[in-house]
Amino acid sequence: MNWGRVFFGGIILGVGVILLLGNADLIDTGEVFGVWWPIVLVFAGVVSFLANPHHWVVAAILVVAGVVFLLSRLGVVDAINLIIPAALIVVGLFVLMGRGLGTHQVAADEVNSFNVFSGSDVSSVSQSFKGGSITAVFGGAEVDLRQATLAPNARLDVFVAFGGVELKVPPSWHVIVKGLPIFGGFENKASEPPTPDAPKLEIAATAIFGGVEIKR
Repeated sequence: MNWGRVFFGGIILGVGVILLLGNADLIDTGEVFGVWWPIVLVFAGVVSFLANPHHWVVAAILVVAGVVFLLSRLGVVDAINLIIPAALIVVGLFVLMGRGLGTHQVAADEVNSFNVFSGSDVSSVSQSFKGGSITAVFGGAEVDLRQATLAPNARLDVFVAFGGVELKVPPSWHVIVKGLPIFGGFENKASEPPTPDAPKLEIAATAIFGGVEIKR
């Protein structure tokens, strides 16, 4: 499952339902969007955690920020008085631990990288790499497969929205990109097979105001 499609599709579906109810005069769309927009941050955090449970820090930040902003819009708390001190505490903790919002993952036979307002650096040395999924929404991902060996029928699902994905592959691979760029693009420098029997990686990609780059 590509969690990026779940996240972005869920947002589009929600907006469509709200607009439909607004056109039917059942709700005030301006009030709904104005008050409940922080739900997007909470949704992003939940999906981020489901996709990468071991990298829960960004997910927690998104959920907490969304809840605080929502309570502020409902008039329960003052977001500014909470967000600024909380942000300073988080930054301080990351400085003390020598960590950043980006994560490094060592993938096994499949890649599963979901990035919302963050980035990741993924590598694999699998001798039977099957593919997986990569998502970058307002973020980015660098994937290094130069030490990996492809399994038959390997397939990678890539979803990019307002972000970018860079994929590095061995010179012996033949990469085929299929998908839909929407105000985005694909740059495939590994599209020409080096030999007739070159191992093949198929990429199903969607790029919305973003880009996917494959290089040898």
